Amino acid sequence: MFGEGKVAVVTGIGPGMGRSIALGFARHGVDVVLGARRVERVEAVADEIRALGRDPLVVPTDISEQQACERIIDAAIDRFGGVDILVQNGHHEGDWKTVVDGDPDEWHRIFEINFFSAVYLIKAVVPTMTERGGGSITLINSGAALRVPQTMGAYATSKTALATLARQAAVELGPQQIRVNGIYLGPVEGENLVRIVQGDPEEWKKQKALEMPLQMIPTPDQCAGAVLFMASELAAAVTGQHLSVNGGQWTT
Repeated sequence: MFGEGKVAVVTGIGPGMGRSIALGFARHGVDVVLGARRVERVEAVADEIRALGRDPLVVPTDISEQQACERIIDAAIDRFGGVDILVQNGHHEGDWKTVVDGDPDEWHRIFEINFFSAVYLIKAVVPTMTERGGGSITLINSGAALRVPQTMGAYATSKTALATLARQAAVELGPQQIRVNGIYLGPVEGENLVRIVQGDPEEWKKQKALEMPLQMIPTPDQCAGAVLFMASELAAAVTGQHLSVNGGQWTT
């Protein structure tokens, strides 16, 4: 699925998607470099990977800072010799305000995390991927880029920009055999979902599931499977695409 000696950098490591993605790579024999701001969360995932018999690299990373993004790629090169796979999973959930009510300074912060982090990471990782004959970049996105929900002006706009970045980078980097794709997520089970739901989370999830053809809200592990596919040789001919992973909440 990945071949021998592959190295993946995964950002946004925590108890949800980041954890599932990183563990998925480790289970398939990929060396993993883990990045996030909260060191205790990264170390918890690293311990799980160590229990699988692998030795991950932990790099505390604030993806809103270009130097931090460069540092995690440099650390991966120093430790493992290069990078074959990049998954940008970290995100800012937005300000939950309309365009008119939003604070432009907060918009800048949201874009730094949701959009410019991907720019920083792509710029940093392309040289090593080119040296290794190619690679795969997957940008974790949101259905907000398609459906544009109310009171999510900054978030939806940043995610729409991220989707365009994936397509643009795919066109530009294709000759170097670097594939760039995105994942459109809907609601995902876990801590982040519970935190943003008003009222009874279980009742909300029950009602939301009725909107899905599969009548379920996917788990991080279920969503991570799509990320692993996009990063693997199974998707060798796939670039500039976005896969909706949302229990069928919307179809394209």
